[in-house]
Amino acid sequence: MRRSDLPIPVLLALCAFGIWALFATAPDAVVRDRFLVVPWGWTRILGALILGIGGVAGSAWLWGRSRRPLRAGRYAITAGTHLFLWTAIATTFYPVIYLLAVSFNRNDTLAGSLPREGPLWVRAGILPDPSQISLEQYRKVLSATHVVPYQWIFVALAVAGLLALIGVAAAARAERIPGHRADDYRRTAGFVLFGALAALVVSIGPGQFYTVAADGTRVSAASDRTIVLYIRNTLLVSGMTGLFAVAISTTAGYAFARMRFEGRYQTLLTFVFVQMFPGFMALVAIYYLMSYLDLINTFTGLILAYSGGAIAFSAWIFKGYLESISPALEEAARVDGATRWGAFMRIILPISVPMLLFIFLLQFINTYSEFILANTLLIGQENWTVGIGLRNFTTGRFDTQWGALAASAVLGSLPILAIFYSFQEALTGQYQSGGVKG
Repeated sequence: MRRSDLPIPVLLALCAFGIWALFATAPDAVVRDRFLVVPWGWTRILGALILGIGGVAGSAWLWGRSRRPLRAGRYAITAGTHLFLWTAIATTFYPVIYLLAVSFNRNDTLAGSLPREGPLWVRAGILPDPSQISLEQYRKVLSATHVVPYQWIFVALAVAGLLALIGVAAAARAERIPGHRADDYRRTAGFVLFGALAALVVSIGPGQFYTVAADGTRVSAASDRTIVLYIRNTLLVSGMTGLFAVAISTTAGYAFARMRFEGRYQTLLTFVFVQMFPGFMALVAIYYLMSYLDLINTFTGLILAYSGGAIAFSAWIFKGYLESISPALEEAARVDGATRWGAFMRIILPISVPMLLFIFLLQFINTYSEFILANTLLIGQENWTVGIGLRNFTTGRFDTQWGALAASAVLGSLPILAIFYSFQEALTGQYQSGGVKG
């Protein structure tokens, strides 16, 4: 180590000592509004962050001053900025980490999960107490779920499809099978996996959620024990809504992009005008319409309400996408004898797979977490979606069941994660395959 570099470890040691002092001298946690909090704990954490950024930036400045004096300030600014950005990224992922931590907590309340002893970040509830890790909350929310014997067939097929996908991916990476054959195997395994999961979701019914009384009779499960039923309901509603959105947006967007008819411009302006108003302004009209059609407390009514709201935005998106595609492709197909509908089905839809998946995922996610309209149209507990079911954890006679709420939220987010992970190659692969080599 050069003599000019000696101040760098000294500066880092002083900053580390300052961070340790901020946490070591923190006062004990106190009860405030039924929660344990550390007075001025956030200022100590902010001070530790400033010390950390200052230590890294100061070290970069000292290092640059001894080698390139003219760039020392730039080194310091770059190092401090990078540390701040990484801290911001970690803060973005922090809610997910904390949600997982609460779901694995033995206690069911946030106040009860905070110890009075230990490091500051544990006493303040920033990080969980490792001694409280348990699967108790997951056992609680899944205790009333019973699998019908024939559904194990779907579970076995889904597991087999998943293992096949993993095996094909490993074999393709090791170049043991050709690329085109690996794609065929991957496609077949994917169909098996999603087909089995779809059959499993459709086969789940309200009768599978019950508890057994002392005399051996079955008792309907409480609402905080049927999160799997809510997930199943949400998957049905969101999946059908996404398919309807794709069907509506593709036909409407194609008509607006390729056809010229009377009232086309006025209809497009109407779509823009409709987007100006929030969806809850039509809540009364939707409820009256569904009541008149006898569709209250039905999935059909909720799917129709969601699909109607997807027409304007999804059609605009698909219209803009089609306008970026040359009409010469369709004209060539029509010269070869294809009809307009044939050109649309055989030319436009295959090259529009990324946009179709985007529209499906957008509508799927929007309806998956929607609450107001679902809470208005769905009355019976057996038809509740995930949003309504999670709300139930916060409206009981007692305090909010934070542990059960977190465990249910984690289970409810698994389908979204699986769908995104499964469609990521389809979303990016179509764009890459259309690239032109220079």
